[in-house]
Amino acid sequence: MQPARSAAKLFGVSAPLLPHESARLAALGRYGILDTPPEEAFDRVTRLAARVLNVPVALVNFVDRERQWSKACYGASPGEAPRKDAFCTWTVFGEDVLVVPNARQDGRFAQLESVQRGEIAFYAGAPLITPEGHVIGTLCVLDRQPRSFGPGDEETLRMLAALVMDELELRLRTQELVRARDHAQTLRDLAELMNEPLAPRDMSRRALALLHGRMALDWSGLLHLRRSGPSVISDRMGEGGAAFGLRLRRRLNLQADPLWAALAVRDRLFLDGAPAMRNKFPHLAPDELGSVAWTHLHVGGQGQEQEGPYVLLLARLRCPAPWTPEDRALLDAAARSVGIALERTRHVQALERAALTDALTGLGNRRALDTALDEADRRHRQTGLGYALGIVDLDGMKRVNDERGHEAGDTLLREFAGQLAAVPGLGAYRLGGDEYALLQRQTLPADDWAATARQELRRVVADAEQHVQAQGYPAGASLGVAVVPEDAPDATAALRIADGWMYIRKRQRRPERNAPVRVQEQEPEASR
Repeated sequence: MQPARSAAKLFGVSAPLLPHESARLAALGRYGILDTPPEEAFDRVTRLAARVLNVPVALVNFVDRERQWSKACYGASPGEAPRKDAFCTWTVFGEDVLVVPNARQDGRFAQLESVQRGEIAFYAGAPLITPEGHVIGTLCVLDRQPRSFGPGDEETLRMLAALVMDELELRLRTQELVRARDHAQTLRDLAELMNEPLAPRDMSRRALALLHGRMALDWSGLLHLRRSGPSVISDRMGEGGAAFGLRLRRRLNLQADPLWAALAVRDRLFLDGAPAMRNKFPHLAPDELGSVAWTHLHVGGQGQEQEGPYVLLLARLRCPAPWTPEDRALLDAAARSVGIALERTRHVQALERAALTDALTGLGNRRALDTALDEADRRHRQTGLGYALGIVDLDGMKRVNDERGHEAGDTLLREFAGQLAAVPGLGAYRLGGDEYALLQRQTLPADDWAATARQELRRVVADAEQHVQAQGYPAGASLGVAVVPEDAPDATAALRIADGWMYIRKRQRRPERNAPVRVQEQEPEASR
């Protein structure tokens, strides 16, 4: 036998393309054989072919879109060659054994460099035919000398090629079983995530990690298409995925971009390959994007339409592998897990809001005020910026309840509260009954800020008082104000001082229940 030579150097001839080339390539891709390491099952067949047929070189070759790639070689080193220069291209064009007894006398091959140098004089190749009838490669044998190849030799080569296909089918079935096992395990893992008390960001990170471990993905992410501005809650990327993620973020910031419209309108989509994306959504198909899929998350509760949809998006950048039914099931399972986390978070947030909200007026309640005051004290210690606290008592509630009924009294409380809540940047709270609290935070250092804050709170209360009086309610309001740090060192003292001043004003107002609120320019410390 001759010394081993690279298989990529042994071929060189042009051949026509098959009429159903795309289907043939899809069949080849289904086996997942290209660019895989050597495997003994295929090496064994090449050794057997060389021995039985008494030839120096035997190869198992697969013919891809633009190349011929050698999976197994005997008497030659593994490699690849351009398809246009490959002997085996002629073999896959037919369905029977191709025999070239003397390549020097065959017009298709005589001018090849390897033939002219005497490296190849004889070729015989049997097609590798899938159960669906697609020819995806060959089992071929070579010799440096011209030789005859009888019907018995052809039948032997044909049977050995059938062994190669048997090995390919066995390999495919084994891989499918492994995928099915892994798919079932991943589904179980995603289902178990639903039971874990994770925040949406953590849940999506865990779910995306499971998807990347099971599927060939270059980028994935959980998006929130809010009208106020979209956000990528979490994402995961493979090699090259970072640049794609950055471009996606830039485009999502443009509501007029077709990508935004496609993601927002189509609640479920699977596109395989750049041609499909260029045909349906040309704006989704940058040069490197191979396949894309997304699904909207169905989150229970109120406010989904106002908040904008949550979208789980997957991308394959260079490998346009089709989205299998297993892939789609995994995406759906991940969407359910993350959706449950979002729904759970929304429910918890609703409970927290309810715990901090006065049910009648919609203002913050006493608990919300305590929380806000704690934060204001921390902010004051850290930045030196103070705040003004006002305590308001709505006078005339008993008269309204007695003369018009408690429903009218409730309406009065809501009307007054609505005026307080409408002031930008002002915290408004109902403490219970007919008492309210106002919290004005200092935003910038200023020597006269305390006086300005007092005046602003007086104006707000006076406007609210005038509003309810214009509605026909015989009501007024008493206000006490304390400023931190000018009047009090902290919230505890400020509450005491403001409450004391409110009661002083209330006593002063008793002779004139409906008179506008009058407060001195300065409010020295007073106890209740």
